[in-house]
Amino acid sequence: MKLENYYERIDQYHAGELSTGDRQSFERELGSNDELRKAEELYRLSLSALDYGVEESLRSDLKKWEQEGNRATSGGRIISLRRGMFILSAAAAVLLLVFFARPFLMPAPSSDELFASYYEAPTESSMRGGAVPQNALTAGKTALAEESYADAVHGFARIPEGDPLYVEAQFYLGHALVGLKNFSAAKKAFEIAANSNETKFKEKGEWYALLACLKAKQWDAACDSKLKTIAQNENSSFVKEARELLKKMK
Repeated sequence: MKLENYYERIDQYHAGELSTGDRQSFERELGSNDELRKAEELYRLSLSALDYGVEESLRSDLKKWEQEGNRATSGGRIISLRRGMFILSAAAAVLLLVFFARPFLMPAPSSDELFASYYEAPTESSMRGGAVPQNALTAGKTALAEESYADAVHGFARIPEGDPLYVEAQFYLGHALVGLKNFSAAKKAFEIAANSNETKFKEKGEWYALLACLKAKQWDAACDSKLKTIAQNENSSFVKEARELLKKMK
């Protein structure tokens, strides 16, 4: 499509410079000439990309420059500055559309990609602490830090329900199960921590249970509701991450 073949008529039509008969003829042709219609749509798109006040001023200046250019040049084809500006502004409009539409045109990230974006395995330093340096969880934490996930699972699974260390053991058991790629079991372990009254592991358990739910392809209405609850809780340690995740999942 050669825009310059249509530019003068399109510009005159939008500027109100056509006679009534010419305007009606132009509008009839719009209905039958696909190339003219596409050129006219691109013209309107280019105008929307420019500030209206600037466009009106530019229109006047370009007409004057074109007239001066035609008087100053003898022979040969004159490439209209107005026509060139239209083409440039149309290209700019397309680029603007691509830039702003890109987030909507790109496919949503997969559940695997979302999990990888937010999951953080516990480090050895983060698993230290507490008044007692050695306890029933020490062997499991050491194995987890060394990525010996099967040994870690064995160590954490030894802590029985009702033991003061049970909730903590379940939280780290969830991470060990993630290491073994058993995400469904990891989700259940994290949920035990999430449903506990232990502040230190409750929030973390909720967040990692959601991530495991994503990775296990088990996302459902309950997971969605929990994520929204975290995103609305200004006091949550994961409010920022939850809001980001919500946006990415739309």
